[in-house]
Amino acid sequence: MPWRTVELRVDRDSVAMGDDMESHARVMTVPRGTMLSAAIEKCSPEIRSRGWSWIVVVDGEVAAVWSVDHGARLLVADRRLTRGPVDIHFRYFLQIDPEWLFERLGQGARAHREELSREYAPIAREKYRAELRRREREIDTRLLSAECVEAMRHFEADVTLHADIVCEFTQGGDAWVVRRADTMLQVFVGSGGPIASIRPHALGEAWLVGILGASTRNAAGLPELPDVEPVPVLELAQRGGRWMSQGRNVIQVGTERAARVAEFVFGRSLDEVRALLEV
Repeated sequence: MPWRTVELRVDRDSVAMGDDMESHARVMTVPRGTMLSAAIEKCSPEIRSRGWSWIVVVDGEVAAVWSVDHGARLLVADRRLTRGPVDIHFRYFLQIDPEWLFERLGQGARAHREELSREYAPIAREKYRAELRRREREIDTRLLSAECVEAMRHFEADVTLHADIVCEFTQGGDAWVVRRADTMLQVFVGSGGPIASIRPHALGEAWLVGILGASTRNAAGLPELPDVEPVPVLELAQRGGRWMSQGRNVIQVGTERAARVAEFVFGRSLDEVRALLEV
C-alpha cells in the first residue's frame, strides 16, 4: 500500500556524449523506514565502473559519495525515510578517487567538480605514473613490437617507459608518447592532442618508424623521404586541417609532413621502411 512505501525520484548526470540522448530520471519506491544509505545503494547508477565517483544530492543537500569501490559513504547522519517523495540526484565527478573525494568533502570542501578536479589533477598524474611503472614491471606484454623499438632506437629514440598500454621516448629533445586507444594507435608529441591516430597496429608502427627516420634524415641534411614510388597508393583527403583515409586502414594525421610519411610507409614492412630511410 502507498502509505507503506516512500517514493524516490532519482536522476543522474550523463557521463559522455550519447549518454544524454535520453532522460535518466526514474521513480521507484522503498519500504517506509528504509535507511537513507540503503536507499542510495538501491537506486545507484547503472554505470558501474571502478574508480568513478558520484556525489549524491538528496533533497538539495550533498549527502554522500557513491562509487562501485566503496558503495555509499554518507556525509550526513544516516536516517530512516518515513515520507516522500525524496529527490536523489547522482552528480558525476569523473575519475576523481572516491576515497579522496569523500575525505575532502568531509573536510568542508565545496562540491564543485571543476575546483576539485584541478586540485586532484597532480595526484591523478602521480598515481597514473605509478600504475604505468607497475605495469611495465609486472606485465610482460609491450605496446610496441621488439622490431619497432629496435628501429626507433636506430633513429635515435631513447625509450624511457614501455608498458602494455603506452610507450614513452625522446628524440631530438622532443617528448613522445604512444598509446593504445581501443583499436587505434595514437601518437603524441609534447602537449595537446594526438598528431596521429592509426589502425591497424602494424601500420601505426611503420608510420612511427617512418616519422622518426624522416627526422633523422632531415637532421643529417638529407631529404626527409627517399624518392621511391608508393606501393600501393594510399588515398588521403584533407578535412578540417587533418589528413584522413577511409576503409579498413584508418589514418588520421595533423600535418602534410605526417601525411607524406603515411603515404611512404603504406604497404611496406618495418624492415623495408627502416632500410629505405637509412642515413
